[in-house]
Amino acid sequence: MQEDEAQIGWGYTGGAFIPPPAPVLPVDVPAEISRRQFFQVLANRQLISKGEALTAVTAGTLPAALDALVSQILDEDIEWEARMLFAGAQTFNRSNGFVDFFGAMQGMSTVDLDQLWRDASVLD
Repeated sequence: MQEDEAQIGWGYTGGAFIPPPAPVLPVDVPAEISRRQFFQVLANRQLISKGEALTAVTAGTLPAALDALVSQILDEDIEWEARMLFAGAQTFNRSNGFVDFFGAMQGMSTVDLDQLWRDASVLD
């Protein structure tokens, strides 16, 4: 690369200017993740225990932290819907309003939830 072609932000290695690496584009947020991926990523992030994650997947038992969050819902019908979702869903849709509720109660931003979904989606 010619010196007069170099731009701000370029590096200099081995007597030559080199352009910076291409920016990493964000990975699309998957629309849904599996039940196992959801509870596994929560355990990986230590939001629930590994034992709770396994019990949630195998028996549909809500982890204590999730149960406490759902218990804070004042409307009985909405609380019941949330319990049904978290205990029985085979997949979790990122667009579901209860996901945003869960995130808000955990102090997570939309960006945080999107990353949680990305992280969960790559778990094999």
